Amino acid sequence: MTLILGYQFEAYSIPLSFANRYFILESAPDGFKVSVLLDQEDNPVFEILKSELAGSPYSNIINTVPGVFAVRDNAGQPVYQLQIGAEARAALILDDGSELEVCFTEDKIQAGKLEASNTKFGGGVGVKVSPGGTVGIGNYLPYHLLKWFK
Repeated sequence: MTLILGYQFEAYSIPLSFANRYFILESAPDGFKVSVLLDQEDNPVFEILKSELAGSPYSNIINTVPGVFAVRDNAGQPVYQLQIGAEARAALILDDGSELEVCFTEDKIQAGKLEASNTKFGGGVGVKVSPGGTVGIGNYLPYHLLKWFK
């Protein structure tokens, strides 16, 4: 068990990072839950916590349909859309305004043309997508963020 910002997580992985956000996938009896942690250096916050709206002061999150979240920054620019069902699908909004679709489950991730059959990277991040659309396998959690994991 791990506490992240005081919330309990069991059997989780971090399959994706994008725009200072870390997508956390957690096993649950009814499938899985997705949380999105926004790294704000000394004040990280959850935008989405265990597939529910968490209410970040740094984002505007719309949840009009159960399991679907549209996230914009405070300037009104779209950042990503997340759909949680049998798998999680995220449409990441890149710097040029285009979308990069990422799909992930407990045992696979597809980001653009990259497909990996394992999303667990020993406490690290499975796939990192840059705001420009570059996709890379494996990333680390920044040291300043690790202090919030106990």
